[in-house]
Amino acid sequence: MTESRGSGSAGRYRCVNSGSGWCRLSNGKRVLTPLGRALLLSGTTVVSATVLAESGTDQCIVSEVQPESIDLDQPRDQLARQVDLVIPEGARIGSVRIVRRPIFDVSDPEQDNLIYRTLNALNTPTWESALRAQLVFAEGDVYEPEAIAESERILRQREYLTAAWVGVTRVCGDEVEVSVLARDTWTLLPTVGGSRSGGENTTNTGLSDPNFLGSGKSAGVSWTKDPDRTETSLYFDDPNVLGSHWQAGFSFDERSDGRGRGGYIERPFFSERTDWRFGLRGEDDVREQSRFVGAEAIADYRRSREFVDIDAGWALAERDDRQWRLLAGYRYDAQAFERLPDEPELDALPEDRTLSYPWIGFDYRENRFREMTNLTQLQRVEDVRDGFVWRTELGYSSPGLGATEDRVVLNMDFQDALLATETNYARYGISQSGNYRLDENRVENLQGTLSLEYFHGGSVRWNSWYTNLSITAAHNLTVDQQLLIGGENGLRGYPSDYQQGDRRALWTLERRYFPDWHPFKLFRLGGVIFSDVGRAWFDDGRNSGPDDGFLKDVGFGLRLASSRIEVQRMLHLDFAFPLDGDDSIDQVQVLLRGRTSF
Repeated sequence: MTESRGSGSAGRYRCVNSGSGWCRLSNGKRVLTPLGRALLLSGTTVVSATVLAESGTDQCIVSEVQPESIDLDQPRDQLARQVDLVIPEGARIGSVRIVRRPIFDVSDPEQDNLIYRTLNALNTPTWESALRAQLVFAEGDVYEPEAIAESERILRQREYLTAAWVGVTRVCGDEVEVSVLARDTWTLLPTVGGSRSGGENTTNTGLSDPNFLGSGKSAGVSWTKDPDRTETSLYFDDPNVLGSHWQAGFSFDERSDGRGRGGYIERPFFSERTDWRFGLRGEDDVREQSRFVGAEAIADYRRSREFVDIDAGWALAERDDRQWRLLAGYRYDAQAFERLPDEPELDALPEDRTLSYPWIGFDYRENRFREMTNLTQLQRVEDVRDGFVWRTELGYSSPGLGATEDRVVLNMDFQDALLATETNYARYGISQSGNYRLDENRVENLQGTLSLEYFHGGSVRWNSWYTNLSITAAHNLTVDQQLLIGGENGLRGYPSDYQQGDRRALWTLERRYFPDWHPFKLFRLGGVIFSDVGRAWFDDGRNSGPDDGFLKDVGFGLRLASSRIEVQRMLHLDFAFPLDGDDSIDQVQVLLRGRTSF
């Protein structure tokens, strides 16, 4: 029992059992107690807030395109799911909704089985924080469609995701809701396998996870044996340190012929509109290398390298979709060479050389992109640049900074899209590297490459044409630098390193097939018929290897990629038939390799 005292329009009162907020006076009237008035005010406030909230909901416009309706197994469906809402000018991002899909959709009868349910249960879903860390926008930012599109591109590049989609799904007044859809891939992979290319075998075993415990961080250990060495490797890479846009990583290699140590930390231009970057990386590498003459490794020697690079960059100006960046840094690159016991003496051992120099550079680019399918991947959305990127560096290496000679260092790279339509994509590139020795008044290790690629048809049909032409010229290469062709270097019908020189030309033509066949909702299969024509030679007529002149081959192959497991890797099985060459090479070259593209 409670008692209440007070006063009101009926005078002073005293009553009991007033826990309900009402009190009956001696004259029979009912009045509100202070508790009752408080309860009434609180109730009125709650009702008003509810009415206002319902009124705000009524003003929201929901998009017909929702993450739940998007088929991530159909890249064309993803491209067709464009925003159908009118976004008010100056609207802000009110909320970001993360929608994560498991590896297998067990609501689909074709995927509802014990194996797929078990794999889903064993997989650690990607952390929501790891996905948010990839975005170049946040709640409270002004809505910019370029930031939405760029975040989608970044997510599609992550090894631990099979597909990604980002779009506006609700507009409420001057605020929008952005939804982020992503599907995991199975990333914890024990590796036992091998490959064959150019008549040489490679075997490997290991354990890797590019999405360690769902964190988006990459870790792995491996053992590899190839024709040159046996190597045990350990690595770790964090693309978003403590949820930031800083990146860091290290690698540790023990080799039968040396060692490798490497590490880096950087804040990259993580977005096309990032204002600045900073990076620091270092490397300590010791290994044995071979020198080839006439397709034969005539001698091995040991190369030791110490490398340190520190750099920074600033966005200078931006107009329309074009951006200027200023780059600067310091680079130390020391290489030493020594003969190996019991090896034939080389006619000329590479000279020790150290470059130590500050450098300055520029980066000028057009930030235009196009979404396409079936260019270099099997049934996946690909982002290609529909514009140019030009980057150049100029430095001066001096003995006063620890260099062996005075040198001017110049590096340049230019890439541009010539054509980008629904069915055609063409691009070319020009790159140049090398230095000028002031003490000898000559260039050294000067290399220039012109390349041209053309894709036709894959975005709208299940087959396409692909061709690539690459021409490289070099001048005054040091003994440790060689242009090689064959096997791993472009001519699939010939052994690796079949020809050498300071000039190289290679032309490839392929007919590619991308069937919409998805067995067990697990694999994608592709096919290719190809022809390669190429040659490496010396401009002074030196022996470049067997069969001087252009070499030709034809062949066919299969491509196998998983839509659920390690989707960034593709298995290549090629059968190549050389049309030239001497009796020392096999008439059928079988190449089994893992690659990141078709």
